[in-house]
Amino acid sequence: MKQETRHLIKRIIAWVLIIAMIPGLLIFNQTGVRYEATTDDNRSIRLAAQQLLRDDSYAQSSRIKRMGAFARNLLRGKRTFEDYQLAAQIAIAQARYDEAAVFLEKAIGLFEGSVADEAKLYLQMGYLFVLLGEYEKSLKWLDLGISVTPYPEAILTRAQVRLNLGDMDGALEDVNVYRKRVGDSDDNLLEMVNIYEAAHDYETAAELWTRILKKNDKIEYLIDRAYCYVELGRMEEAESDARRYLGLSEKNHSTVNAMLGIGFLRTGNYGKANDYFVEALNRSDSEPVSLYYYIVMCAYLTGNHERVVEYGEKLIQKVQQGQETGMAQYKVEDATGKLEVQMVPMDFSKLCQMTGSAYIALGKYARAAEVLTFGIEQNGDFQLIYLRGVCRMAEEKYKEAIEDYSVALRANVEVESVLYSRGVCYMETGDYLKAQQDVGRLTEITGNEALREEAFRQMEIIKERQNAEE
Repeated sequence: MKQETRHLIKRIIAWVLIIAMIPGLLIFNQTGVRYEATTDDNRSIRLAAQQLLRDDSYAQSSRIKRMGAFARNLLRGKRTFEDYQLAAQIAIAQARYDEAAVFLEKAIGLFEGSVADEAKLYLQMGYLFVLLGEYEKSLKWLDLGISVTPYPEAILTRAQVRLNLGDMDGALEDVNVYRKRVGDSDDNLLEMVNIYEAAHDYETAAELWTRILKKNDKIEYLIDRAYCYVELGRMEEAESDARRYLGLSEKNHSTVNAMLGIGFLRTGNYGKANDYFVEALNRSDSEPVSLYYYIVMCAYLTGNHERVVEYGEKLIQKVQQGQETGMAQYKVEDATGKLEVQMVPMDFSKLCQMTGSAYIALGKYARAAEVLTFGIEQNGDFQLIYLRGVCRMAEEKYKEAIEDYSVALRANVEVESVLYSRGVCYMETGDYLKAQQDVGRLTEITGNEALREEAFRQMEIIKERQNAEE
C-alpha cells in the first residue's frame, strides 16, 4: 500500500473518530468558559472568567472550526505551542481549570513571539489561578502580565486578588488606577464597590452605589448603600434607603432593622436603636439572643427600666436553658451576596448588672439580688457583689449586706459609697465602733464636700444611737 494511501486511511479513521465524538464535543460550552463562572457571586472569579472569555480565541470561533482544530490536534505527532494552547482552551471550555493551567504553562514555554503577546498568556494564567482559588500564584502571573500590558481590566482583577489575600492597601491602589484609566465608565461598578467597602472607603462606595442604582434600580442595592451610610454615621440617609427597601420587599426585614439599630447605637441615639432592635427581634424566626442583649443595653442607657427587666428576664431564661449566647450574624441575600451585620458576643455579667440595676430602680430588691447572684456565680464580678449589697441593705438584711460590701471594699469598688453604706449597716446591727470607723474614714478620704457633710451627720446619728442604748 502506498504511503499516501496509508495517510489517507489514517485521516479517514481520525475523522470517523471525530464524528463519533460529536455528542461528547457538544458539552463544550459555546462561549468557551462555563457560564456559571461568569455569573459567580465571588467577584474575583466572575471577573477572571469574563477576562478568559474575552481573550479565548477558541471560544470565539465557530463550532465546526473548533472541531476541525481538535481533529488536527489529534493527528499531529509532536506538540507545538498551538497544540498546548488549544488543549488549554478546550480544558477551559470544560471547566477543567487545573489541566488548563498545566497546558497553558507548557504553551508559554514554547512560545515564540512578541513580549506583548506573551504577556497576554501570563494574564490568562493569572485568571486561571483565580478560578482555582490559588491567589498567590494568580498574583505572580498577573504581576508579570501587567508589567508589560497593563490592561485596566487586568488591574481590576489583581485588585480583587489582593483583596482576597488581605492586601487592602494594594487592592485600593489598583482599583484607583483602574478608575483613573476608565474614567466615568459604568463597567465593573459592582467589582469596584466591593473593594472600596472592604478597604473601609465607605464614602467612595456610597457614591458608586448611587451610580449603580441609577443604572440598575434593584431594591437590594438600597441595603448596600444604607450599609455604607451606617458606616459613615449618616443615619438619616441610611434610614431613608432602608425604609424604601422595607416598603418594597418582604425579605431581610430582621437584618435591615438590626443594621439600623447598630447604626443608631453607634451614634448615641439609644432610643431609636432600641426600637429597631425590638422590630428586628419581632421579624426574626430564630430569636437570636444577641438581639435581646442589645435591646436590654439600649433600654438601660435610656432609663427604660421596664423594658430592661422584660427582655433581660427573657434572655437570662434562655441562657439558663443552655441556648447559644455567642455571636449573632445576619447575612443579606442580595444581588451581590456581601452584606453582613455582626453583633458582639453577649456579656452575661453585664446583662445581670443591667437587669439587676433596673430592678433596683423599680424597687424590686429581692429579684434584683437573685439576678445579680446569677452573674456573680459565673465570674464573681465585684461590681455585682456591691449591687447585691445595696439590695440586701434595702431589704434590711444588714449582716449579708456587710459581707458583700466588705468584699467590694477589698476590691476597691465604689469605696466611698461602700464605706457610708457599710457604716449604716454596722449601726443597724449595733456594732457602733465599726460604724464610726467606716464613716470616719469616709470623712477623711472624700473630696466631695456634700458627701463629707452627710458623713459627719451620719456620725452624729451613730453616736446618738449608741448613747441611747447605753
